[in-house]
Amino acid sequence: MNNISKEGMQSTAIGFVGALVVFAFPFVTFIFSNLIILVHEMGHAAFGILFSYPSIPAFDFRYGGGVTTIQSRSTFFIFIIYLLFAVGLLKISNYPRLLKAAVVAIIVYSFCAFTSIHQQIILFMGHGTELIIAGIFLYRGLSGSAVIHKIEQPLYSMLGFFIVFYDMRFAYRLAYVESYRIQYGNAKGGGHWMDFSQLASWMQISLSSMAFFFLLCCILPVVLSALAHLYREKILAFISKA
Repeated sequence: MNNISKEGMQSTAIGFVGALVVFAFPFVTFIFSNLIILVHEMGHAAFGILFSYPSIPAFDFRYGGGVTTIQSRSTFFIFIIYLLFAVGLLKISNYPRLLKAAVVAIIVYSFCAFTSIHQQIILFMGHGTELIIAGIFLYRGLSGSAVIHKIEQPLYSMLGFFIVFYDMRFAYRLAYVESYRIQYGNAKGGGHWMDFSQLASWMQISLSSMAFFFLLCCILPVVLSALAHLYREKILAFISKA
């Protein structure tokens, strides 16, 4: 097990406090929220492309926030994606454990890709990508990984905590504040077009239940980033063992 260094603890603490300070000033929070919008729409676009839909993320200057234009499915994209899978399997053929995990992942991907599940994944992974990026930032803040200048380490922590806090506030309001749910349903011109409204409808659950589930998901970046750092050597050894 890796120990958490003094620098990692300090950077995490500074980042935590820094994120709270940002939240104390609504205008500064608004400025930083544009990062989340960008990450959110890039998440939709990335997973749209992963499932063979040409996608373009953008800011929504009409209604605010962001919007991702997702086009019709491309047969060419399907071919390229599976070609990349094949190349990837060849690259890791000397690592049996990693190879088995990759094969299972491709099978699961294929099942999702050729059922309606992939459409729901694309919807969820706007907010889901926010949490992934938060986890990466928190990991870098804690471990110092990929940090060139020392100032980057607490900044990564601050941005990671900011995304987590922002998403927790959003999820809490959507789960427990009725007026906020109404506002959310009326966004983008009304019609309940927002991500979680569509997901809740598909899953046949209430919007508040969907929001509560996401609220629980917001804990994952903090927990998983810490575990990834603590058990990094064991994880790498397990994956790379022939």
